[in-house]
Amino acid sequence: MAENRTTDKTRDVLGRDIGLDYRTVIPVLGIPVTFETNAPEIMSAVEESFGLWHSLAEEPGRAPRAEPRVRLIMQDGAESASSRIPISYRLPDPDRVILRTSGSFGVADCRRRDSVAYITPALVDDRDNFRYGFLEALTMFVLTQLDRQPLHAAALVRGATALLISGPSGVGKSSLTYAGMRAGLKVLAEDIVYLQTDPKLRVWGVPGYLYLPAHAGAHFPELDGREPTLRANGKLKIAIDIRDGASTAALSPLERIGTCVLSRAADGPRVTRLPPNEVEAAMTANVEVGFDIFEESIGAVIREIARMGGGWRLELAGHPSDAVPFLLHMLDELDAG
Repeated sequence: MAENRTTDKTRDVLGRDIGLDYRTVIPVLGIPVTFETNAPEIMSAVEESFGLWHSLAEEPGRAPRAEPRVRLIMQDGAESASSRIPISYRLPDPDRVILRTSGSFGVADCRRRDSVAYITPALVDDRDNFRYGFLEALTMFVLTQLDRQPLHAAALVRGATALLISGPSGVGKSSLTYAGMRAGLKVLAEDIVYLQTDPKLRVWGVPGYLYLPAHAGAHFPELDGREPTLRANGKLKIAIDIRDGASTAALSPLERIGTCVLSRAADGPRVTRLPPNEVEAAMTANVEVGFDIFEESIGAVIREIARMGGGWRLELAGHPSDAVPFLLHMLDELDAG
């Protein structure tokens, strides 16, 4: 005879009854995203990462009504003892990414337009690491499948004109971007831009931090003595907060977009014009892990940008500031049409 059993309703071992009492909708990259959490500390981190987008003006036809959702649940758990909690990433297929630490777990599913994470207080306290490596990764992965293709490039803006700056890791993108910012240009993106094609071509960036090499003080005296921090990717970088200075560039539509491919040369800096097909070839060569998901589609978008605005190759040498006049010259040509 089967034993009669009753379920203890006071223990929700599956976490189905967790109240997500904190909720906000933010149009990140122009797409309304619903964030839900059970912890005010996590909602504070959401506002730090994406709060700028609250003020994005509504533009007819700008965004698909996708309304993705990000649920962030704080739970008890232990993390590895480390000054920077390591985060691992797995991509079981192009539509899903899985994030793990020793005590936290998250998954973003593009087909469902949904991200969910169970997060320890220790990871949330590791603030920059949590925001960049977990919160922003879960959010942006879903948005990339909603006509916001990611391109590994920095972007500088002057007025309504943007210059995308591409090149392999270590070539000097961040240092050149910082030099351009010191010269009065706005930083739209430090390492990733997002390309929208419908209803028209648009470039988006997410203001955050500019990450410079640990030896950046050798070129920029104001950074001398600044301690580098360990990023989620394991690299030591000097973090420069650029959120305030980049807000105008991030929220305003751009009328002109150009492309600049970086390389190194012993006798630089110097600049040469590139036809659209060479811009596409250079910016899609040796695509880094993660960006290769869009390898088959991003080339056509790059070619269209180069056709509309023009492209250049900038060979770097010596001090990053030596190349700034060439950046300004490119922007002048873009403005002149």
